[in-house]
This record gives sequence, structure tokens and C-alpha cells, in this order.
Amino acid sequence: MENHDVYIYTGDIHRDGYQDLTNEIKKRKTKHGLRKDVIFCVATYGGDPNAGYRIGRALQHNYDKVTLLVVGPCKSAGTLIAIAADKLVIGDMGELGPLDIQLKKNDEIGEMSSGLAIMTALDALKDRSISAFNSHLVKIRYENQISTKMSADIATRLTEALVSPMAAQIDPIKLGEHQRAMSIAITYGQRLTAKSSSLKEGALVKLIASYPSHGFVIDRKEAKELFKCVESPTGLTEMLYELFCDKIHDGDIATYGKPKVVDFTHDTDDKEEDTDAKESATGNGNTQQNVGKPDPGKPRSGKTSRAKSKRNQASVGTIPVQQPDGQQPET
Repeated sequence: MENHDVYIYTGDIHRDGYQDLTNEIKKRKTKHGLRKDVIFCVATYGGDPNAGYRIGRALQHNYDKVTLLVVGPCKSAGTLIAIAADKLVIGDMGELGPLDIQLKKNDEIGEMSSGLAIMTALDALKDRSISAFNSHLVKIRYENQISTKMSADIATRLTEALVSPMAAQIDPIKLGEHQRAMSIAITYGQRLTAKSSSLKEGALVKLIASYPSHGFVIDRKEAKELFKCVESPTGLTEMLYELFCDKIHDGDIATYGKPKVVDFTHDTDDKEEDTDAKESATGNGNTQQNVGKPDPGKPRSGKTSRAKSKRNQASVGTIPVQQPDGQQPET
């Protein structure tokens, strides 16, 4: 850890977590100064994309190189932080997720829906309408021996009767909200990757729109198709991965709920301070060796010391001492 600052982030991606991280960075900068590189260990199921963007930006602003160690799930807004990293280190239990934004359902408490839901419905509706029109056109034209124009008119009316009830259920205002929500992920992703250059060409669009569900697992192998630099844990990152993976497995660390941020950096000056404190409490080696031995610069105890003490007392007694305001010395 001598060349890296190390932070641990667990729980939901939230503004409180961002604030805690910036406070830890500020304290480290004030007390020890920041190193050039950082290892950011994360385990989260996602949360607020705005907070995820702020966390990614905070790491990019304060460090030259950002390494993201994925010790467990790193979903949704956690994937947004991954885009801010220069290098991803993903363990066997680590996984990323798609970047589609989750929106609250108006008629359900605590229920979320993907920002891609309406877009996926529109795509399916379009494909179904084209397929239905082609099928009706060919069947009417060749089975009834009527003109192509009339066959097309009949096929159009049949397709419209099939598609219209489904299309009428799509709220245009809700469609606009979902479209704007998805633009958040695109815009934040573009800004973060502009600094890190971590994504391959076309990877951002794939992360947002190409996966079938919000919980889809993007493991290390899949991540290598999206990100330029993806590695397995080795050395320091392997030690950190094993440590925190065990704690997650044992339930000591929660990957959801209130965010928790810990500065896990090893500081050599703290170790030196502890050593100095121990030496001051117990005494160093020289002090212990001189215990019970006379100082060569001081007289030995005995007759010589008593004689010198008497001479000093006699000489002091010859000096007149005047007490202020006529006060006499206490006996």
C-alpha cells in the first residue's frame, strides 16, 4: 500500500457516501498528503447515478491513476464509477451490471422500473407491426388473387387493429421521462470516459441498451469486451480482495443499505509514531543500560558529595539575603 491510497466503499451509492468519501480524502490530504494513485474497493448494488458520477469525479480530480477493485457486486451506478477508473481489477466473485437508469413506479411503493422498459416495448411493437403487415400482405395477395394495392390497404387496416390498442397504452410524457433518464447515463458516461479513456468503442451504448435486464451479470470475461484494462487480483489487490470478500461472505460487510466509507491506507509515519510512543514509555536501550550507574559527569555519592554540599551551604550562607518588606524566611 506504500504507493497507493486505499479506500473501501460498501452499501448504496448515495450522496451521503460521496460526502463521506470527500471527507476522508480531505483528512488524508491534510494529515499525510495524497499519493499519486488510489485503489478504490467497492461492493454495491447501485443507487443514485448523480452520486456515482460525483464519486468518480472526486477520484479523478485527486489522483493520477484510479484502480477499481470489484470485491463483490458493482451494479448500476457502481458501473458508472467503473467507467471513471483507469484499470479494473475484478475478482472471481466480482461483477458489474448494465447502466440503465431505474425509475420509480407511480402506482407502487418502493418499486422501480428500468428506463429502457418503454423503449424495449416500442422496439417490440415496431417489429411486431412490420411482421404482421408483411404476413397479411403476402397471404391476401396470393391466396385471394387481388391487386397488390388493395392487398396493402387491407393488410394496413389489419395491422393497425392489432397494434393500436397496445400503442395507446404508452404515455408520451412517461416516454419523455424515460428518454431523459437514459440520457443521464449517456452524458455522465461520456464525461467520465473522456478522462479515463477506459471504454472500448461502442461500449457505453452497449452498457446502456444492449443487456436484457438490469440485474444482468457482467463478469470479468464480459468486462474485457467492454473495458480496455481488466485484470485479476494479484499482489496487493489479491490480499485486499481475499480480506473483504471473506467479510462480505461472513456478513460482516453489507453490500446494500447505508453507505460506509473507510480509509484503509497504511501509513508508515503512524507506525513510527507508535514506535516512538513505546520507546518514550519504556525507555530506549541506552536509558535502560545506564539505570543504576553514576553519570560520569556528576560526582559519586558518599563523603565527597557530602563535603561538597557542606562547602556549598557555607558559601551560600556568606551571601546576605534581604527579604522584601521585612519578611523573614520561613523555617
